[in-house]
Amino acid sequence: MADDSLAKQLARLRVRAGNPSLRDLEKLTHRQGRRMSRASIQDKLSGTSGLKMVQVLALVRACADYAHSIGAPLPPEDVDEQIWQEKVAHLRAPINRRAVEPPDGDPKATQDRKTGEPSDLEELIPPLINAGMDDISNIARQGAGQPLETWLPTVVVALGHARMDYQGFLNMAAQAPPGQIVKILESIADDGPEDVGNRYFQTCLLTQHPAEIPKLLVALRRADGELSLWYAHNFVDAILGKGDWPGGTRSDLADVLRALRGATLKEDADKLAENIGMHAWPKIALATAGAIPESFLGDRELILHAGSQGGPHRLLRLIDCLKREQFQGLESHRALHYLLTAVPAGKHADFSLILNDAGMKSEAQRLLEMEKEAPF
Repeated sequence: MADDSLAKQLARLRVRAGNPSLRDLEKLTHRQGRRMSRASIQDKLSGTSGLKMVQVLALVRACADYAHSIGAPLPPEDVDEQIWQEKVAHLRAPINRRAVEPPDGDPKATQDRKTGEPSDLEELIPPLINAGMDDISNIARQGAGQPLETWLPTVVVALGHARMDYQGFLNMAAQAPPGQIVKILESIADDGPEDVGNRYFQTCLLTQHPAEIPKLLVALRRADGELSLWYAHNFVDAILGKGDWPGGTRSDLADVLRALRGATLKEDADKLAENIGMHAWPKIALATAGAIPESFLGDRELILHAGSQGGPHRLLRLIDCLKREQFQGLESHRALHYLLTAVPAGKHADFSLILNDAGMKSEAQRLLEMEKEAPF
């Protein structure tokens, strides 16, 4: 795949997102902490300037955020960061593809990525030199072949304080083994600006293979440090882009739930399923519910039940999405019935009023009929 081909794909994504202006994209990338100027964005979309991983992901996220802001969110597969990472990886040496593809075969595949790869550093060091950070560029250059935790935190913290782009270094470190991630995270979060550690943690959660997520959670708890425990506690908010965490999540949350269940992390799995129902984009919530068999430990039911517990407006959004979209593995009429029957006791009239005002007459009437029925 050539750079101009990837640029054309980004340009088409922009159109599907509602054709945000260059100014809109500039503002949205700034909110991510990965600001790109309008001139730079124009060059990237037109194919006149080469594309880097961090720039592609910034533009994809910006398009996704714009589409969501105008009430027409893009399909999850169109803005899946892992898919876009793989597209960028095809422009590079094969060794870089290992950083974004899930391990297949040898379980030690992720354990081998403990050092700085010269091919990664080649494109990350020039900006440091251009900014006059010769000392930091030397640290990064000498990091080739060395364990990441021995040098990468110093580089990232320096870039964070200088307000320079450090996402490329975070991407490189996101595929490290769990124990190594904990060491890097603690160093970055302890010494750098607050958002640097948070962004690294979220990058790991959004790009690691689902099977690695439980290992990372357990490694954080076993480290028993104050920062590590704080990140473990905020795992759900971070993976869903909730609250103060940057928006965006992953499209394979059902696989993450399965991995957590497989590691007997019941409390984490329950909390994630409930928050998917209450806070994830409606498409993500319903697609995740559909991807989980009804017999799989009740996660489908947890997600749908939590959706109704999230209030009348949350229920309204889920029903509206359910009516407009078809979700594999999810029968619309059964899902709708479950959403309605899961409305909290004593709240049927309030919920019915909101649905009725939104034009959902039959669903509103059904809620009133359920008011005197036994709880589901």
